[in-house]
Amino acid sequence: MSARSTFEDAPLAALVLGAGGLAPFIGLALLSVLNPTSVALLHALVSYGAVILSFVGALHWGYAVRANSAGRLALIQYGWSVLPALVGWLALQLPLALALRMQALAFIACYGVDHALAALEIIPGWFLRLRALSVIAATALVVPSYV
Repeated sequence: MSARSTFEDAPLAALVLGAGGLAPFIGLALLSVLNPTSVALLHALVSYGAVILSFVGALHWGYAVRANSAGRLALIQYGWSVLPALVGWLALQLPLALALRMQALAFIACYGVDHALAALEIIPGWFLRLRALSVIAATALVVPSYV
């Protein structure tokens, strides 16, 4: 699992579905900008953010299982894997503006952790490059609160 791998190393399904997963972020952010009084659109955006944060964390659970991680590494991998879901859920309890910003920061933090894990070759490099899509998701989460 080299951190030097590229998008070309990624399975096509991962690329297509990963990019497709941005559609609700971009669509809801755009609709929220076009209709700034719609609280329902912001609720949908923060709800989708929570779901995807759960998915992002669960990926690390899967990597830990696949590697049969044990000891300290297992604690780190499994422990980290549940944090994005908890942050996503917590954001659902907060006022929308704060929730959107909190989730955006969570996506950036997840991307940062993925950088560290790719450097340790715990995750494949192509996965790290695919996870760069988190920057787009984070941007979509904060755009409605600045327009």
